[in-house]
Amino acid sequence: MFDKMKTIYEKIINKFEFFISKENFTKTKVLLVIILSGLLAITCEYTIFRRWYPEFISKNRIMLVSLMFAFIGIHFVFKLSQMYEFIHRHRYKIACAFLLFVMIFKYSGSSIVNFNSLIQSHNDDTRYHTLLGRPRMIRTDEWATSTTYILSQDRSEKPFSYFSNVLRGTETDMFTVSNAPVADILMLGRPFQIGFMLFGNDVGLSFYWYARLTAMLLGSYELCLILTKRNKKISLCGMIVITFSSAVQWWYCMDTLLWGQIAIVLIDKFMNTDKKRNKYLCALGILISGLSYVFVFYPAWQISFGYVFLAMIVWLLLKNIKYGSYRFTKHDIAVVVVTLICLVLLLVRWYNFSGNTLVATMNTDYPGERCEVGGGAVNLYSYFYNIFFTFEEYLNPCEYSSMLSFYPIPLILGLIYVIRNQKDLHFWIPMLIVGGFLSIWCVFGFPEIIAKITKMSMTTAERVTIPLGTVCIYTLIYLMGNFEKDDKLINKKLTYYLSVFSIIYIIYKAKTTIGYAEEFHYLDKFKILLGGEIFLVTIWGILNLSNKKIKNYTIYGLIAIALISGLRVNPVIRTTDIFYTKPVAIKMQEIKQSNPSALWVVNDGGWYINDYAVASGIRTLNSTGVYPNLELFETILGNKKEEYKKIYNRYAHVNFEVTDKKSDVELLFADNVAIKLNYKDLEKLNIEYILSTKDFSKETFSNKFEEIYNEDGMYIYKVMEGID
Repeated sequence: MFDKMKTIYEKIINKFEFFISKENFTKTKVLLVIILSGLLAITCEYTIFRRWYPEFISKNRIMLVSLMFAFIGIHFVFKLSQMYEFIHRHRYKIACAFLLFVMIFKYSGSSIVNFNSLIQSHNDDTRYHTLLGRPRMIRTDEWATSTTYILSQDRSEKPFSYFSNVLRGTETDMFTVSNAPVADILMLGRPFQIGFMLFGNDVGLSFYWYARLTAMLLGSYELCLILTKRNKKISLCGMIVITFSSAVQWWYCMDTLLWGQIAIVLIDKFMNTDKKRNKYLCALGILISGLSYVFVFYPAWQISFGYVFLAMIVWLLLKNIKYGSYRFTKHDIAVVVVTLICLVLLLVRWYNFSGNTLVATMNTDYPGERCEVGGGAVNLYSYFYNIFFTFEEYLNPCEYSSMLSFYPIPLILGLIYVIRNQKDLHFWIPMLIVGGFLSIWCVFGFPEIIAKITKMSMTTAERVTIPLGTVCIYTLIYLMGNFEKDDKLINKKLTYYLSVFSIIYIIYKAKTTIGYAEEFHYLDKFKILLGGEIFLVTIWGILNLSNKKIKNYTIYGLIAIALISGLRVNPVIRTTDIFYTKPVAIKMQEIKQSNPSALWVVNDGGWYINDYAVASGIRTLNSTGVYPNLELFETILGNKKEEYKKIYNRYAHVNFEVTDKKSDVELLFADNVAIKLNYKDLEKLNIEYILSTKDFSKETFSNKFEEIYNEDGMYIYKVMEGID
């Protein structure tokens, strides 16, 4: 009896093992994965997500979560090597399918749903909430400003015009500083925004958001393939570490890094292909990348990243010419010359349109007059605590985010590798020079004269930590991909002591440079202990790259840390309805239909909602001054305009309050100006409507305004003629 039962048991086990083998019953197991993923997603929706998101049961969330479970599940169905080889071969098709999917369902990662708690919060709708993650209030530059400028272009009287009178209530350059789509050939340098013109705001925002993420992933992967001599596993690691580093996600897919990487990949491709058609496509891509890099118009990163990519270009030239087989031909020179001519002509066109904007911006007291000397970067070691930011935010996680760089370990390892092996100097010398240059700027700073000569005076130490961290990632990925069996690095016994010393040093630097220590002690004992254990093991793995098995585990560790640091930063939402279906938004659009050229102001709502009306294409006088509206302040201040110029001659969010006291202008913060305007001065500015969070009925001047809307804390007033 016992032998019979044992035989039956062994048969069952053998059949089960045969079934779960990755070579058998593939179609059946895929079907089971799909079914189980759907059931798990539904279960999670009614249990876990019901507690996290109590507002509504979401079919979209069920679908998204089931897709996540399905992706995890197929790892148990197919051989990993075959599965990831398939993904590698079809990566561009998969990227296109992903973009088509998010566009169909109108998903984006914007935090615009924050407006739901600021404007008529009692008027709720499922479209005003996140599907996954949480909206990031701190990212006001995204949800409260730049997104509204972009959306306004589709709703203005003259859609997608280069100059619009919606933002600031007067003619404003919508391309250069406002970063909005325009109907012009210069959109070659803003390809991700073309979706707004082709598909409208909902689908356009989806494409704008996730096309950048897709480009960052693919660009990072292709660059890492070059760095690692086509090692796919290490390149995958590099792609994830770059894309999901805390800085990239909190600042969201920094265009300087994105376009610089793509340009490097295309330059290398241009030099390594013999097909003329491919060379032409590379040249077009380089032209688009160059334009896009210039159009970022943020010198703090353009200059510092520029040094990084200059070093990369030096490496590519040496790699392909001195150590490779590439030789410049007359055809290639002609292609390069034509590309440069096209670039120059397009930049000339841009300057002809935006020359006055550039002059106005550079002549501002903030940020135009900024002259930095560097030193004292507080986020150089913040990668240590960035892993906690998605769970418990710091005062300003954007400013304190960094690349997952393990600074300064990769640079030191690179120096040791060069000294001990005397190999790959064409890569290491340019990268170590730029790494040292940026390190000196971040830690010690430059004399003012050198800062001005190198143009580093236009950036800050905290901003430069991002390109410096990127250099560290490149060097680490290069070392992992090019380390050979006979190469020498560090004795294994010594790595134990160095790992402990490194983590103690990193914790000390992270603790002492986190800032605001008196107000907010972010690094408590639990975070130090948990972060210390995670980074101690990973650093030990990095120091032991000569061991293939340890290197593989280190790759998995780096991927895990990167995903923890950045994957949850941005939420998943649907549509832009928050701007168009709130009752006050519907009323504003009704008024706009009858009086499209009317000038509005937002009163006493705090600068967060100053740009809310802009998204509907409504001319808003006190929307964000992307460059100063001098006429506005000169009208208010009269003879005092020169005395107050340092206050208003800046990029600024403009707070506005109608009062019965004397008109005045005050600087609240470097980018925040408050206007207290006497109600009698409203006619001087030709203001017709006021969107307000304040009830005027209790004010002494209430009879000077006609209340035309009042609901859930939002008011719209019409300014009466002859108000004075």
